[in-house]
Amino acid sequence: MTPRFRRWLADGLRLNRRRPPEFSIRRVAAWPEEPLPQVLYRLGDAECEWAAGMQCPCGCGAFIQLSLVEDSSPSWRIEQMRSGEFTLMPSVWRTVGCRSHFIIYRSRIFWCPPGDAEGPG
Repeated sequence: MTPRFRRWLADGLRLNRRRPPEFSIRRVAAWPEEPLPQVLYRLGDAECEWAAGMQCPCGCGAFIQLSLVEDSSPSWRIEQMRSGEFTLMPSVWRTVGCRSHFIIYRSRIFWCPPGDAEGPG
């Protein structure tokens, strides 16, 4: 993580500490036909989850699918806190369409600065 990115994240967390959560999380057995905005869907069963999906938070209407399989590349992981809040890591950086780049930390979205050198999630 670059020092610039760390400073940006720390400032964002400090400023947004009191903001209410923006995203909720739901486990599903299949992708919904009409996904709701600001919901992260966990696809799988009680024993294993293999994908996460959500509508792009920029509003472009695209459905983003992310692998939760550790052996695949790229892959993401979800950490859920006892409070119900969750963090999706690493960042999501769309390389097509709207090219959104964001992090979901403690159920809140943080937009990454343009031109950040961290690379796609």
